[in-house]
Amino acid sequence: MGFDLYADNSNALLKLDPRTKLVIFLASSVASLTCYSMMTLFFYGIMLCFIIFLCGKRWLGIKSFLIFLFLMYLRYEIVSSQTGSAQLGGLITSLITIFLFFFPVFLGLMLLTQTTRINQLLAALNAMHLPNALIIPFAVMLRFIPTVAEEWNGIRKAMAFRGISLEPWAIIRSPMKTVEYILIPLLFSSISIMEELASAALARGLDASRGRTSYEEVKFKAVDYVVCAMFLGMAAWFLLSK
Repeated sequence: MGFDLYADNSNALLKLDPRTKLVIFLASSVASLTCYSMMTLFFYGIMLCFIIFLCGKRWLGIKSFLIFLFLMYLRYEIVSSQTGSAQLGGLITSLITIFLFFFPVFLGLMLLTQTTRINQLLAALNAMHLPNALIIPFAVMLRFIPTVAEEWNGIRKAMAFRGISLEPWAIIRSPMKTVEYILIPLLFSSISIMEELASAALARGLDASRGRTSYEEVKFKAVDYVVCAMFLGMAAWFLLSK
């Protein structure tokens, strides 16, 4: 599961407004922080996977559902089983539980980034009359994440050509070499990438005082109102039930 710089929703059965996806992401954040029932969290995660499936990312929705189902089953088996080390079982259960409670945030972010083009999102933010001081950093950040991921792949290939292992065990065994061979090149390349992205954003007129036009049409439909009402209602229920 990664970030797509140019997301595609052409195969979507359900085309939601980017503002609706922002509402889903915020509701998922509330659910992760305030929901303490595993069954409620389970049904909420299934619903998010189904929405991702309908929004065009079918394999992502299926894969997320299978991972979520497997972790729920694994947690149930460890909790119900009385064999083995209690300390190890408790540690594994705690790690799985933490991941499960933050999984809705991850799914909400995947829904926003992988089914929404940057132009659609910027048009939606402009339609919300948000200030440029918020829109420009947000747009640069969304372009920065996948660009750094590509830069990381380049550094990893360069280190492999030089015979430097980047396996987890090698990193733990030689942390100072990790800083020298990985973090320092990544930090320097990240600085240059951020400057280039900021310059590109300014060159496209994101800081212009007059209103920007867009080819993307963002408009709330009946399904957007229904989905927003449903997720806002669930978020309010999570807060009140807490």
